[in-house]
Formats: sequence, C-alpha cells, structure tokens
Amino acid sequence: MYSDTSYTHLKPGVKNLSTNTESIATTTPIRRKNDYAERTVETATPAKLVEMLYSGAINFLTQAVKAIDQQQYDVANEKIMRVEDIIMELNVSLDMEKGGEISKNLRALYNYMYKQLLEANTKKDISVLEECKNYLNDLRETWIEAMKKEGNLAEKLPDPNRNRINISL
Repeated sequence: MYSDTSYTHLKPGVKNLSTNTESIATTTPIRRKNDYAERTVETATPAKLVEMLYSGAINFLTQAVKAIDQQQYDVANEKIMRVEDIIMELNVSLDMEKGGEISKNLRALYNYMYKQLLEANTKKDISVLEECKNYLNDLRETWIEAMKKEGNLAEKLPDPNRNRINISL
C-alpha cells in the first residue's frame, strides 16, 4: 500500500533536487542569504538595533536616489517604502512616558520625515530624500555618541544566564 518513500524533502531548509519523485530524493541544505543579518538582529542589543535601523534607512535612501537617477522608479518606490517602514518602526517604538521631551521631539521629526518621504515618493524628489537622509545621518551619529557616553547597558548589567555558585550550607 505505502512505498518506502523518503520524505526528507519536506524538512525545512532542505531542497529536493530530484525531478523524478520515484527515485531516491537527493537533498542539500538551502543556505539563506540573510542568515548573517538575521543572527545579527537577533543578538543585537536594543541600542544597536536603533543604530541598525538608522543605517538601513540611510542605505535605502542612497539606493532610492540612485534608482531615481537611473529612472528606475519601481526600485525607487520599493526603497522609499522600506525607509517609510523603518521610520514608522522607530516612531512606534518611542517610549513617550520615559523619553519625555526627547521622545516628543523625535516623534515630531519622525512624523515630518514620514510625510516628506510620502511626498518624495510621489514626486520622485531627490532633494527631499537627501533632506531626510541628512536628518537620519545626524540622528545616527548622535545616537552612536550617546551610546558611547552612556556605555552599553547590557555590559553593565549582570548576565542572568551566568553560572551561579551555590554557597548555602
């Protein structure tokens, strides 16, 4: 009734190279392009994640400007939308209670940049993209300096997973 069919091709991360389903499946692991990036994000501190978001937005804006110069408007649209997503993520992650005046000012700046990006995307306006890129560069550099002065909080806190010595008698 059932044959000795190998179902290894159904395992995640394994690609079936066989075109004949009757033959023994030849499998190889699929390497995902973004494994390194995913691990970097998964292991980054919250402070590093903010820096990475700023850097990513700057990179996408650079790519969008280049795409507009080359009249690749679909690519420009995609890159600008990625920046819009990053700005929105930065905006919603603000802690308005703890952040006080700084959070209020950042929220206003993020809202302004978001509106500017919407307009720049519609008009394919490089000058507006450059303006947003300058703001993001300034924010990124300020963030890096603040983190240097503050020190990495994760380094100051004890590791909750460290081995503990039991000294109870």
